[in-house]
Amino acid sequence: MSEIFEECLVKLHNALINVDITVKNVMVVVKFAMEIVEVTELKGEEQKELAVKLVRQVIVNAPISDDEEKLCLDMVDNGVMGNMMDLISDASKGNININTAKKLAGGCCSAIWK
Repeated sequence: MSEIFEECLVKLHNALINVDITVKNVMVVVKFAMEIVEVTELKGEEQKELAVKLVRQVIVNAPISDDEEKLCLDMVDNGVMGNMMDLISDASKGNININTAKKLAGGCCSAIWK
């Protein structure tokens, strides 16, 4: 898998050549990582694991402040990025009914405001 990792990392760095890595746009890194991993022979959980490792490495390599790096790495290491990838994957497969979620959120919000 290290050969696949290295190949994907080069592609990811090339895709991010004009992107500043910040807490604000770290999801751009996730997007590109997921797109690059999608075309490998890996499937399912292996894809997600590789994408998470790629995102982590890009953050480590990025010329950002220690505070920003720590915040980004905390999101990776605590499963936020992996969960976000699962959510994106579910949405891409049509497994999320946005209208139901919208109604549910609306009901919750109206209960709070009352």
